Amino acid sequence: VLTGSIDTSNMDQVRRINPHANIGEVWPDGNANMIVHQAAEEAFPWHGTALAVHIARFLSVVLGLGTVIVTYLIAREIFPEQPTIALGAAALNAYIPMFLFISGSVNNDNLSNLLGNLLTLLVVRLLKTRKLPSWRSYVFLGLCTGAGLLAKLNLGFFIPVIALGLLLVSIRLRNWQPIVLGGLISGSLTIVIAGWWYWHNWQLYTDPTGLNMFLQMVGRRAIPANAAQIWSERHSFTQAYWGFFGGVNVPLPDIVYLLFNIIGGVGLLGALAFIVYTLARKTWSFDRWLPASITLLWPIVMFISYLRWTAETPASQGRLIFVALSSLSLWMVVGLVRWLPKRLQNYSLVGLALLFGGISLITPFTTIAAAYALPNQKTVSQNLQATFEQPNNTSGQIGLVSAEVTTPNSQPEGYAFINTTWVIESPLSADWSLFAHLVTPDGVIVAQRDVYPGEGKLATSDLEMGRAWDNPIAISIPNTAYAPITLDVEIGWYDLKTGERMKLEDGSETVKIGSVQLEPRVDSENLGVPNPIRVNFDNQIELVGYSLTDISPTAGDSIDLTLYWRSLRKLDKDYKVFANIIDRPTLTKYASSDGMPVNWQAPTTTWETGKIIQDVHTLKVDPNAPPGIYETEIGLYAQSDDGTIQRLRIVTTDGGMANDSMDLTRVQIMPMPTGNK
Repeated sequence: VLTGSIDTSNMDQVRRINPHANIGEVWPDGNANMIVHQAAEEAFPWHGTALAVHIARFLSVVLGLGTVIVTYLIAREIFPEQPTIALGAAALNAYIPMFLFISGSVNNDNLSNLLGNLLTLLVVRLLKTRKLPSWRSYVFLGLCTGAGLLAKLNLGFFIPVIALGLLLVSIRLRNWQPIVLGGLISGSLTIVIAGWWYWHNWQLYTDPTGLNMFLQMVGRRAIPANAAQIWSERHSFTQAYWGFFGGVNVPLPDIVYLLFNIIGGVGLLGALAFIVYTLARKTWSFDRWLPASITLLWPIVMFISYLRWTAETPASQGRLIFVALSSLSLWMVVGLVRWLPKRLQNYSLVGLALLFGGISLITPFTTIAAAYALPNQKTVSQNLQATFEQPNNTSGQIGLVSAEVTTPNSQPEGYAFINTTWVIESPLSADWSLFAHLVTPDGVIVAQRDVYPGEGKLATSDLEMGRAWDNPIAISIPNTAYAPITLDVEIGWYDLKTGERMKLEDGSETVKIGSVQLEPRVDSENLGVPNPIRVNFDNQIELVGYSLTDISPTAGDSIDLTLYWRSLRKLDKDYKVFANIIDRPTLTKYASSDGMPVNWQAPTTTWETGKIIQDVHTLKVDPNAPPGIYETEIGLYAQSDDGTIQRLRIVTTDGGMANDSMDLTRVQIMPMPTGNK
């Protein structure tokens, strides 16, 4: 309605996706922005897509303001004698940095947040009434529920809450009109408003919710998260409740999270104590508890819904329960100040508002702006080290001004840091990606980093001749990388759409700028194993090291993978070990081994706790394996009498259990000599 008349045909020019953005990950070299902005398309006065986006953002702000007002009104309903509680709850809601961030962006959360909390208010008022509700009340319930189901699926969980509320009103008033007439009116309107959408989903996906298709698009977890995995993600949950910006990759300072978590934790514990105390002393009547119970029930329902959702897809974000933010803010404030003398309550709430409001006020300048600031223009005075040219006789050149490897030594699970400076020698027609590889002497890429220039903030097709910038790069080294080994650091440019690389004058495609000596981890326990590592399989078995006879085998050859295990406790099952050379994108296996440890000679039930088991697996490479770089995958599993296979999950240092296999080092399969085929 608001933007339909605006010409948004320039959408592709404005919404240019950064294909290498680290969504959900915080990297030392930035690369947080999801969109590569183009100043000319977004400059004021706004036009086209930029104008439509700003109008939609303004609507989001209005919806966010509506949520704050609803929070105030709910608090007045539950604590009518304490207006300061209502003001405090509204202030806490309004000044949560994440709420402000979401309220200033274009997304469906703002409508669902408003409607979820508004439905809470409507049911609270419904349960407080002493007379039959008017038909208008039922109409408003139906309108909000239908709109909510169009905004976000999880608001469907409020339907049973509404039904329960109507039933309780009918019982209390001894009149079946609320549950029958109210249910008919509100339910019919809900179906009329939202039913077509779910029928549309059914026709397209044979799934009325459309969740199967949505999960297929955003990606499911490799295996559904268990309780340990979800618990390990509690930090990202609380971060994204208080403030985790961008694509969940621009965090607040750690001290802010600590402070907010303490305040929130004390508030929730205080609220629980208040509830227990009030129930024990019977200071509230049933009629007062009845509407208040909705503000307790709805956050619990939403949290359970969140747990179910995040078990399927990595989405441990506290903002997902903002549909119950009004209730949460209310009870946090109650838990923080309800115990205090009235004067101290007022002072405490003012302090709370100033703290949250102050942090929210400075965050756009100190945290968000810094993450998206464009790199400064550099002055280039020295000769270029290399010049990359667009292929196919097209003009366009990027010059390498300087490059330095700042970490000549590193270890698995560390970083290799490099600093580069570039200049546009002549304008480019394509958007090229910068890559940095750590390469073995045999050409195996152990680790790599692909980015758009300027920490992901620039597109090469926008840059004018003479534009120069610093480009720091952090290359993450895998946890299981093979060591010791000397790795060359090579950089270059490629087109993500075509895979084509820019070339140097001599026809080569990369520049070697130095090397990194990859050292094994320190063997702190003096186990005497190669490549010391700690991979915990379900707190039962630990991989403490490994070796490989060749990381560049020829198709048809055999290589030996030696795994060094130890049991963490007495084992009651005989686990089998699988080891594969696997192509991750297609899951094609080009070599495999599967069996009990030590060639079936050392069943795990016979292992002594803490004793090192040297387990050799011979991997025969498929003679028809295409040349390429592949992963070495290992894991453990038990097979029950009925044939059911259950793999042991890997326990990470934070207690997570997201995966049931581990990739060790990459290997490069070389082509079989022609005469041997």
